[in-house]
Amino acid sequence: MPGIKAVARLWLIAAFAIVGGIAAAPNRVAAERQKPLPVACSQLPAKLLGGNIKYANAQIVPANTSPGPQFNNFTGTAPSSAKVPVAYCLVVLSYSSTPASDPTPQNITIYVGLPLNSMDGGTTGATVNPPLNFTTVEGNWNGRTEGEGGGGCTGNTNVNATGAVANGFVGSGTDGGHGNPTDDPTNTCDQGVLSLGHLNKQYIADWVYNGPQQEILWSKKVANLYYGRAPLYNYWNGCSTGGHQGYALAQTLAGELDGILASAPAMYWTRFQTAQMWGQIAMFDIAQEVIPAGKLAAVQNAAIAACDKNDDVQDGIIDDPRTCTFNAKANVCGQPGAPAAPNCLTPTEANAVNVMWDGPRNDSGERIWFPIDRGTDFTFWDGNVPFGLAPVQFGWDLENPAYYNAGSFPGSYPGFWGNVALNSTTQPPGAVTTYAAVAQAGSNNVADLTDTFDDLDAFKASGAKMITFVGANDGLIMPRGVINYYRVMAERYAERDRLFAAISADAFDHNPSDRYRGIQKFYRLFHVPGVSHCGLGILNHGSLGPWPQNGADFNAVVNWVEKDIAPNQVIGTGNTAAPAFIPGSPTTLTRPLCPYPQTAVYNGSGNVNDAVNWQCGGDLERNIPVGTPLSGPPGQRVACYDVLARYKHEVKGPLDFEGSGVDPAICHADGLPRP
Repeated sequence: MPGIKAVARLWLIAAFAIVGGIAAAPNRVAAERQKPLPVACSQLPAKLLGGNIKYANAQIVPANTSPGPQFNNFTGTAPSSAKVPVAYCLVVLSYSSTPASDPTPQNITIYVGLPLNSMDGGTTGATVNPPLNFTTVEGNWNGRTEGEGGGGCTGNTNVNATGAVANGFVGSGTDGGHGNPTDDPTNTCDQGVLSLGHLNKQYIADWVYNGPQQEILWSKKVANLYYGRAPLYNYWNGCSTGGHQGYALAQTLAGELDGILASAPAMYWTRFQTAQMWGQIAMFDIAQEVIPAGKLAAVQNAAIAACDKNDDVQDGIIDDPRTCTFNAKANVCGQPGAPAAPNCLTPTEANAVNVMWDGPRNDSGERIWFPIDRGTDFTFWDGNVPFGLAPVQFGWDLENPAYYNAGSFPGSYPGFWGNVALNSTTQPPGAVTTYAAVAQAGSNNVADLTDTFDDLDAFKASGAKMITFVGANDGLIMPRGVINYYRVMAERYAERDRLFAAISADAFDHNPSDRYRGIQKFYRLFHVPGVSHCGLGILNHGSLGPWPQNGADFNAVVNWVEKDIAPNQVIGTGNTAAPAFIPGSPTTLTRPLCPYPQTAVYNGSGNVNDAVNWQCGGDLERNIPVGTPLSGPPGQRVACYDVLARYKHEVKGPLDFEGSGVDPAICHADGLPRP
């Protein structure tokens, strides 16, 4: 719906009034002058209850103990039972700005975990949070807040999910309004459609925007009350849905946060969740089956082996999967080098896999959204049952809860989604629409509410910083979507003096990195090879590429905000023979992670698993696929293959170079790169 995010910004003006200005943009001089006394944890509910806060509870939770129960009148999601290694004050609030008679009332639960202040036994002046080594400014508090994001369609009920409270931060979370037992008892997103033709827009807005916004505003107010002073710095730390929420906050709550870590962001929620069904439809339309997991794992690993050396280094990692053009037909039974039965493919199975790797397209062959990349696990989307949120998204797209019926292979396969064909040339029995039509319906019906792709103008002006890490083989969110947004924003914030100089010298497209200098002053993206979602390894390959461990990613945000040290690299750690980080393992892998469009470049000698033998350099935007791509002429830069059909016109719309951040001059129909 047009203007929904502008409305979200305007709505916050009322929120500022509600919190009495206490949660206004941080003024550090005022924070130092303002010295009211701290209050006991037990006194907080009386100071918080009223107005839009319908419920307030506070309790001191002893170290290594689960929180006690809430009062009987509590109707939200109970806080996590996870134990924290330090004692803290836990505040639970219920927020609602809608009247009780509203047919879809708000019921947002907010959780705030506060290190004990001096009145409750905390010790001012202690050192916490190594290696940052903050000095506590009031009791056990380091003077900072850390909002923590959720995952999937759920919120986050654990105030120490990222170690915030244990490290001296005020940690916070929210259920996003999805915790009411009568609203969404199992956190499945099912309640996004009220009935045929009617979206639950309040439910969706609370989850994407209102819940995280209120979490930040109220965690800052509670901290101010409890410690008698405003926070010095305020941060966000989230991955997946937490990354999605981080982008929503950057786009609508500028001035309230100093630093955001928003990794593997599920930011194009409607478009990528819809695309998660592409593989299921491809298998059904082309192969009339769900391809067995062993066959999918074999062709996945064959692609890794074939494209491992695209960066001239054999290390079991595809540095940039966009350069990989491995054709699944190489794994057809009887082909040289194909695996033996039962893991080789039939010709129709190979065709289906190639369509999955090529990604969603309309009848004209134009890209609608991005594919699952070669080397990425098929496990999450393309098993006997579709990924849980994907058919639900079809229901949101078409405002029809019948699509929630996912089905299961072979018995009830396919579910209701079986009436959706890949395109108009593949019409399985019972098909009534096409994938492109569903995608277009989603873009027009709900994507403006779910997809966080607005500009960062106010965030940039506030002086805040944001960092994103995304696995190059993310098996849930399509990492090319994140790159697409970064490319578009890079164009928006390009340093125009350099840009015009480059154009006048006919050199603009010779160095795409010039376009990223402006955005890198406040927002940096790190492309992480060989890693799946939020630091998960590649399961079927049994490996984990280099991912920041032990808070190195969040520490990079803090150092950028507080010390003005922009991260030119962050060391990632993984294992060459395990899909999880195993400290001290003889298969440990370390490597520098670099601000996009740079990547780690091997020095040419020494152990390839040791970061000391790598340095940041190169330009991923100048990469050209190795071999023959499935669609489009060969020889173009990787971005040329990722230009999307115009948003909201997925069925027949033209390619939108501007909306994809791609200069059309570098993409030639003859496939010849510009010199």
